[in-house]
Amino acid sequence: MQNKKIISYMLVSFSVLLSLIFFNEPILSFTGNIELSLLVGIAAIASGVSGILMSMASRRGAVFEAIREYYQQGDTSQMIAARQMIYEMEDRADKLAYLSHPAEWSKDQVKAASELCSFFHFWGMMVRKGYLPLWIFKSASGPSIVRLFHLLQHYIEERRRKNNQYYAVDFEFLTKQIEKKYRFSYTLEKRRKSRRKKKF
Repeated sequence: MQNKKIISYMLVSFSVLLSLIFFNEPILSFTGNIELSLLVGIAAIASGVSGILMSMASRRGAVFEAIREYYQQGDTSQMIAARQMIYEMEDRADKLAYLSHPAEWSKDQVKAASELCSFFHFWGMMVRKGYLPLWIFKSASGPSIVRLFHLLQHYIEERRRKNNQYYAVDFEFLTKQIEKKYRFSYTLEKRRKSRRKKKF
């Protein structure tokens, strides 16, 4: 709290200094009578500049708070378990057919899928609105998001047909942005080939 006050005082002082620079000539020509309009002008500039600087500092703080919150929520035991459950579906021998028929999934698998879709839909919306920078997905979480979206694509499409045509649209938006920006891609066939190479 003390640091915020110090920053506020510094910003106000800086804005007043800028005001004095802009109004340098009128101030030097004072004869002892200070016009009210000039004082109002100085105060308006000081307030405006201070407000802009404070807004910029506040937005920067909000972005880093969003980044911290994203990583913190993504590392909860609940989210880790949900991701693991979906990844295990990828290991099934009949994975292509199984992933294409969400109606055959267990209740736990459906719950995991729903939690993941809601989670990444929210953070996709934060990216779209400019509250979360896309560069944080350049790390390991980027390929994981692309992978999860493609594993859950049939589930998402079914939910859109039955319940809500906008279901997980920002999850899809986030995936496409990551794919476009960082060239991450995923297909079940590509994954299968990758695993075959590891065996040999």
